[in-house]
Amino acid sequence: MIKPLSLASFNWKVLLKSLFCQVLVLAIVMAFGVTVFGDLARDVMRVLGESNLREFANSTIASIINGTFNSADFTAQLNAVISNVQENIKSIHYPFAWGGATLSYIVVVLTLLVYRLFVSYTDVTVECQLEEFMTSNASRPFIWFLLKKQGKTWAFSALQLLCTVPLDLLIITGCLGLYLTFLIAFGWWTIIPVLIIALVLYAARQTVFAFCLPAVVCEDMSARQAFKYGASRIVFRFWSVFWKTLIVIGLMAAISAAALVHISNPVWCTVVITIPNLLLFFYLKCVNIVEYFNAHNRPYFYKRVVIEGTDRYNKRLARKQRKTK
Repeated sequence: MIKPLSLASFNWKVLLKSLFCQVLVLAIVMAFGVTVFGDLARDVMRVLGESNLREFANSTIASIINGTFNSADFTAQLNAVISNVQENIKSIHYPFAWGGATLSYIVVVLTLLVYRLFVSYTDVTVECQLEEFMTSNASRPFIWFLLKKQGKTWAFSALQLLCTVPLDLLIITGCLGLYLTFLIAFGWWTIIPVLIIALVLYAARQTVFAFCLPAVVCEDMSARQAFKYGASRIVFRFWSVFWKTLIVIGLMAAISAAALVHISNPVWCTVVITIPNLLLFFYLKCVNIVEYFNAHNRPYFYKRVVIEGTDRYNKRLARKQRKTK
């Protein structure tokens, strides 16, 4: 845990650049969507805002913490949220001569999928910077990797989307089914082990694909080859990666739950949830690539050192010589 933390701390500028690029690209996509689709894009955002998902999560978490959770109320609130989303989706104005509610559902789903796709837009670039730092203790410009790796960036993002979304849906439906199955026998506290199981399964899902991104960069493989290779190599380091991933995912869940319960302002709540989670996801990338290097017995740098003959060494030497004059 210490080496990935050190690696992350010495590459904090990479995190900031990645965050800036993600915000910029998402802003461009959203601006394009609003310009082209107009009322349709605004209606989609309204549906997401009026779904009451935040209020539902807030009340559920608060009731679990203070011991007042009621399974009947939970089911009623869940049904109300689903009905609310369905009604809002039906009210979306669509600019085409076909589709109606069906097109509205498609637009909402596509919006969520596009968001998932662009969230990982800078993953390959970030991994290239980490790999270069670990192998040579140097770093080329962030924008250089971002432009050079466009092909692998989109291939990896698309393949990751295809692999992870079905598993995420399976985890959600499976845990919900488990909750409903044991609700009658064990009562309201069934929700607690179900939430723990959901966290464990999500951490396992993250672990299964942990070596895919490092394989794209370190082995210079295509995205398809990297997913096959990464999934085969993680078997030998699964538990070492899994428990670290579980700790990170647990911290994310704790921060998100605390923000939903204690922060009423939606803007500040979103900020408090988003920023720590981005930091933790960056740290998780550092964990994965360090474990990847360990699995292949490769030497690596995890902190900045001055190597004789490098540009950093020459600059430091020149500064010392100027001070001594």
